[in-house]
Order: sequence, then C-alpha cells, then structure tokens
Amino acid sequence: MQLSSVQLSPTEFSVLEDSPTMKHILYVLPYMNLGGTEKQAFSLMNNLQHKYHISLLAPDGLGAKPFRDMGFPYLEFPRLEQNFFGGIIQFRQSLWAIHRQQPIDAIHVHGAHELILLVKLLLPRVPIVFTVHGYHGRQSPISYRLAAFFCNWFANQAIVVSQSELELLGAHRLNIHKTTLIYNGVAETKPNMSRIAELAEQFSLNSTTQITIGTAARLSEAKGLRYLILAVAQLIDRHPEIKLIIAGKGELESELHQMVIDLGISKHVVFAGYVADLHNLLYLMKIFVLPSLQEPFGLVCAEAMSLGKPIVGTNVGGIPEQVIHGLNGFIVPPGDYRALAESIDRLLADPTLLATCGQQGYERYQEKFALAGMLRDTVDVYEKVLLE
Repeated sequence: MQLSSVQLSPTEFSVLEDSPTMKHILYVLPYMNLGGTEKQAFSLMNNLQHKYHISLLAPDGLGAKPFRDMGFPYLEFPRLEQNFFGGIIQFRQSLWAIHRQQPIDAIHVHGAHELILLVKLLLPRVPIVFTVHGYHGRQSPISYRLAAFFCNWFANQAIVVSQSELELLGAHRLNIHKTTLIYNGVAETKPNMSRIAELAEQFSLNSTTQITIGTAARLSEAKGLRYLILAVAQLIDRHPEIKLIIAGKGELESELHQMVIDLGISKHVVFAGYVADLHNLLYLMKIFVLPSLQEPFGLVCAEAMSLGKPIVGTNVGGIPEQVIHGLNGFIVPPGDYRALAESIDRLLADPTLLATCGQQGYERYQEKFALAGMLRDTVDVYEKVLLE
C-alpha cells in the first residue's frame, strides 16, 4: 500500500493554515504495516502539519520509513500481542516523554480499541478520538463489541470509515451521538509515464496484446483472492489474452502461487508483490477487481476510481458504498467466482460500458472520496474534542 506524500494546496483545503496557537495532536497506531490504517494516518499527519503540531507513537515495522521521513517526533513501543508487559511499559514511557516535551492536546488512536483504555489511564484529561478501521477473522464480532464498549466509556469521539461499519458497531450499541462517518479520502495523483513503462516491462504487460485486470490487497483469506484466480481461469477461453496482476504480500502467497500452477494458468497471472507507487501500477489495469470476503472500506478501490478505472467488487463492507452496481462497475456476492467472471466479461465485451463506468467512477471519487473531504471532516472532529 503506497503512502503518498502528496499534499493539498491551500486552495484545495483552506483550513490548512499556520496558527499562532497550534494544538498538539498525538497519533497512536498499534502496528506499522503497509495497509489502509497506516495510509489514512499518514495522509492526516502529512496534510494537517500546518494546522497542528503532530507526533506519533507506534511500533516499528515495514511501513515506518515514510513516517520517519516526515520529521515528526516518532516514539516506539513493542506490539502488545508480541510483548504485552514490555509493550505497556514502553508505551507509558514514550507517551509521557512526548507529553513532557510538548503537552498533548488530543490523541487520535487508530485501529486498536485496547489502546484507548491505556491512553485514558495514563493521560485521563486528554481527549481521545478513535478511528475504527474494521476487524477480520473469527474473532471480529468480539472485537467490534469491545470497540463499541471502549468507545462509549473512554473515547470522546469515534470515527467510522463506512456506513456498513457504523451499522455494525451500532448493533453493538456504539453511541452514535459521538460517532462520525468519514470515508477514507484519497489524493489524486498524476501517473508517471516513464515509471509506468518500467512497470509494464518488469511484469511483461503489453496493452496492445493483453487485457490486464488486477487487484491490490494483502494476500490473506479475508481478501478472497482465490476466487479472483478461479474467475480468471474461467475467462481464459473467451479472453485468451487476459492477464491478472496481483499486487501485495501476505501469508497466502505460496498457496496462491501453487493454486495458479495447479490450474495451469501461470502465464496469465503475475504476482507483483508490494509496489510502493501503486497508482502507477493501477494505471496499467483495464479493470480493477476487489473480491474481498471482509472489507471495512477498501481504500484501494477509491484509488482505482481516482484513476478512472471501472470496478468489480463484492457486496461486503464499504465496497458497495463506493461501487454503484451498473454505474461505475458491478457488485457480486462474496466467494462467487462465476459472478466475478461474468461481470468482468460484461465489461470487456462492451468498450462503451467500460469507458462509461470508468468515468462515472472518477466523478463519484471526486464527490465522495477525495482527500480534502476526509481532512475537513476530521478537523471538525478534532476541533470538537479540543473545545470539550
């Protein structure tokens, strides 16, 4: 997942102006991977630095370098699931060190509800904003229930990233009166044509002789990638020039590689791994597919829409809030590879529909999922807690 350093200009986001009484916002992340949680936090920190003093408390990890390069104070603690007691001790020491250096006015916790309680115990007077980024796996119902509980008791404001998440947390009695729906926002980036040519050569992609479809996701069970691979296997007879590119890394990497070999479609599938400048790879895709089985929002879907790509996605989480069936793509049931194949084929068979869906997706991105909207709405939440 790319962490873009693109910043909005003052005309794009008018609240980003230096203030003589800038407040100090501390961001707290439970991990530092290469996913949507980190990308959203990075976008906020990178674009709000002219309005607030920014600092970060988070573990080290694969996604840490872009945060360090911003030059903000970045103190670490071990991931709690790896070193619980040592993590709590280091968390406390780092939090207090940041607070002594410059008093913290508000804390924005991302993803891990247990950190709300830890922050509250250590700095009980400092207001807390918590963004729920969604939970996966069998334990997700428990995680949602606990997130609602901790938000209700210890957070001043909660942010959810989709209407689907809001309804799910509401079912667990989240206090909706202190909850704001803020869609993840994506900066519109300009494709680098020389870099695109490099990627095309690297992955043997040829737009004149191939039909490239693709996805970008963690290679995990929740992303439903095996169903996309099965869909491509179904499409080869009708579209022998089809090429699927899968960007991302994860625990299912070797299993998915073997699946492609077993299906005999190795020449039709490229595993690109992690691609830092993802938008340049997305540019090469004729259709973007998000076959997730669970997905709180699906940030990469909005990224593809910002490049005018038609989307085929599943009817889970926040995906149907981005993709309107028949308008900017198609929505299919999760785990249904035949429906995935049919929707991809429908777009490939109708160039006018393909182009129209791409244009409609771009317009929907501008209306709902542009970065400026996320920044403005988040600032409104910050200003609210700072006045409490």
